[in-house]
Amino acid sequence: MILIADSGSTKTDWVLCNLKENKADYRKSIGLNPYFVNANDVADTLNNTFTKKELSTINQIFFYGAGCSSFKASRTILNGLKKSCHKASIEVSHDVLGAARALLGDNSGVIGILGTGSNACVYNGKEITKEGVSFGYIMGDEGSGNHLGRLLLKAIFTKKAPLDLQQAFSQAFPKVDLPLLLKHLYEYEFPNRYLASFSPFIWAQKEHTYMEHLIANSFDDYLQNFILQMEVNKDEELHFQGSVAWNYSHILRQSLKKRGLKCGRIIQAPIVDLLKYHCKKSTIFDAQ
Repeated sequence: MILIADSGSTKTDWVLCNLKENKADYRKSIGLNPYFVNANDVADTLNNTFTKKELSTINQIFFYGAGCSSFKASRTILNGLKKSCHKASIEVSHDVLGAARALLGDNSGVIGILGTGSNACVYNGKEITKEGVSFGYIMGDEGSGNHLGRLLLKAIFTKKAPLDLQQAFSQAFPKVDLPLLLKHLYEYEFPNRYLASFSPFIWAQKEHTYMEHLIANSFDDYLQNFILQMEVNKDEELHFQGSVAWNYSHILRQSLKKRGLKCGRIIQAPIVDLLKYHCKKSTIFDAQ
């Protein structure tokens, strides 16, 4: 059995695959970003998502996660997975590699991630050759869900947003005031998830002119700080993964066009394409 995971800061998509019987079982859990969880959290999540019998049958795990770019961070995930799957061979990789494999397979290209957080990379068909500099939710993550939430909240509490938008926000979140906001940002756990939790409101107001400009400005910042910093070839298509890229694809395409950049595939989540990728690799390996 093969277990594949795509984990962001908000949620993790899992698929347990039985290659011999050609069966795939999809599950969901909380996000497992090593900057916000420890090895015990990872093990507990795995034990709550799968039965002991299922875990005992797993011989390979491919985990792609936000925050797993460094050895120390990926080790946290690895140790947690080992606690529940002692016999499995485990590969922990950054989520950008997962996005690249899902979007491009063995082909080369440029990909971007726009979910709770954001990132970008250049992929040569085997490995990441260049990656954007990500400062996380405090200093960066432009174009992401938490960046959109940050821009919205700042506009609401500084009263720069139009009055009708302020009123709609107050009706949707009557208990959210500045003291509560600051508590979530500086005292409570997972401030990045909190910022991104305002995404449904942004989606509901997406046709408001001010909100369209807010989203477009966030994408412009993303392109400037991630894509253009990597000095990509403007003749090459850019491919994207993530709920923000998917939900606001029309605005993203406009931002790309404005800068003379071409848009390729946009997928909401990579888990299905990652399953295809690893099934293909396993089939090739078995044939050899």
